[in-house]
Amino acid sequence: MSTEIQKDIVCPQCGRVQKLGMAVSVNCEENPELRRDILREGIFDWECLNCGYTAQMAYPLLYHDPGRGFMVALRPSGTVSKAEAVPAVRGLRLRSVKSPQELKEKILIFEAGLDDVAVELVKNAITTVIHKSFSGSVHAFFCAMDGEEMRFAIFVRGRPDPIYQTAQAAVYRQSKEVLRALDYREPEEFIVVNAKLAEQLLEEYKSM
Repeated sequence: MSTEIQKDIVCPQCGRVQKLGMAVSVNCEENPELRRDILREGIFDWECLNCGYTAQMAYPLLYHDPGRGFMVALRPSGTVSKAEAVPAVRGLRLRSVKSPQELKEKILIFEAGLDDVAVELVKNAITTVIHKSFSGSVHAFFCAMDGEEMRFAIFVRGRPDPIYQTAQAAVYRQSKEVLRALDYREPEEFIVVNAKLAEQLLEEYKSM
C-alpha cells in the first residue's frame, strides 16, 4: 500500500512555512503515477509558493514492486532510525540506497530483469577504462538494456554533461559467472549494492 504524509517545510530563501506531501511508501502496482514521477526524477522536486524557490527535497521512501519481487529503501542520510526501520520481507530482493538517482537506477535494473550485483561488476569495468582518460571521480548509472547492449550514463567530476557508454551483454554474463564462481549469496536483509561491493567481490575473485 502506498502512503503519503504531510510535513511542514521552511523555505530557505523566504522563510515561509509550507506543507510538503511526502510519498513515504510507494507500491508501484497500486500507484504507477508515483513510479513515473520517480523515474522522471520529479517526485522530490519542491517549489515555494511564496517566492518561487525550487529545490530537491529527498526524504526516506520505501519503494515496493510486488510483481517483480523487490523493495528499495531510500535513506538520504545513509542511516536508519528506529522510526524509519523497515522489517525484511522474505523472498524479496532488498536494497538500501542514498539518493533518488540510485533509487531510479535500481528500479530500471530490476525492471530489466537483471542482477544489480552483476551490473555493478560491469560498471566497475567501464569506470576503470574511463578513469584512464579523465581525472576526477567517475560514477556510472545503468540506463537500459537494449537487445545485446547495456547503456550507461557516466558522470565525471568537472564535466557538466554525462558521457554515454555501452557494454555488450556478454560482459554482464561474464559478471554473472564471477558471482557463481564466488558462490555469492545475498543476505535476507536490506543491503547496499554499489561500487564498493563490486570492488570487494573482484578482490575475492582475484585471490581465488
